[in-house]
Amino acid sequence: MSRRRKHAFGYHAGVTIEGTQLACDAAGSATDLIFLSHARALASGAPFRLSPHRAGRRQLLTTEGTLILLGKTGERLRARTLPALVGRAFNLGGLRLQLVPAGYLPGAASLLCDVGDRHILYAGTVGRECSAAGMGPAEVRRAHAVCLDATFGDPRFVLPPFEEAAQSLRRFVETALAGSRTPVLLVSPSGPAPAVVHILQAAGLSLRSHGRFLEAFSRFRRAGAAVPNLRRFSGRLDRNEALLWPPEARDAPVLTALSSPSFAFVSGFSVEPKAIECMRADQGIALSNQAGFDDLLAYLEGTGAQEVALHRGFAETFAELLRRRGYDAYAIDPPRQMELFRG
Repeated sequence: MSRRRKHAFGYHAGVTIEGTQLACDAAGSATDLIFLSHARALASGAPFRLSPHRAGRRQLLTTEGTLILLGKTGERLRARTLPALVGRAFNLGGLRLQLVPAGYLPGAASLLCDVGDRHILYAGTVGRECSAAGMGPAEVRRAHAVCLDATFGDPRFVLPPFEEAAQSLRRFVETALAGSRTPVLLVSPSGPAPAVVHILQAAGLSLRSHGRFLEAFSRFRRAGAAVPNLRRFSGRLDRNEALLWPPEARDAPVLTALSSPSFAFVSGFSVEPKAIECMRADQGIALSNQAGFDDLLAYLEGTGAQEVALHRGFAETFAELLRRRGYDAYAIDPPRQMELFRG
């Protein structure tokens, strides 16, 4: 009888690659080498726990773009960050490693690791090609085992083609303005917001935004992304202007002073009616910079992997579906509530 091979991924305060000292998007132990795949990978406050005066002997593997997006936290982490270029393989402690473009945020990367005779791919959060945002697509690598972020790992999250979502966005804003209403777009500053701005500015529509968008876009530019300029919202909008607003600030008192506001929730989660209801939005627009359900399946098929670890979101749901398709699929972290402000 053949002995079953041990799974490539485990979980200890985050994803670990078995047989190595690698922890991915995790605080990890004091001896771990921590791979940080993108600037939003850890829970709120976690990047600070990786700061030098708290990190023991831990070292960080990430990209320059991710450090820039982390702002002051990224600067504090530089002293413990190992330099690595995306796309260039290198050796570290007996391991062969390579960072691969993930297509999600500027600097976002997946990690390909050779462990013995196996190629292990921590894909993490895979981006969805969104040409208007100036981001390249995720690059797929062949692997024996892969770990994926299953935020949209449920069949209900099949997202529409980019141009279809863009058309819905333009139509919403133009219809609201034609009806003398104020279009308010609830969208994550570090999510699909750059695409939203590109789409609307290309259509000749004017925008103002919450200050968080100006800060996020400034960091994007420093990280090398092509994002447009924005004007700050100071309490008033000119006629024929739309407003960008972070979903988590939906209850801000200043919004009550707007003239006849019409709200759209711009996110991959907007395919779920309960998410639109939660945001108290008039419409959902399923535009996302994060891979939807069918995108995840296509990515997985491209890797050729038979072993699939899932974390975040609908990990259990996705694992069960993949097992029915013949994959050795398993969830490796506790179930979470939908993170509506991510994608």
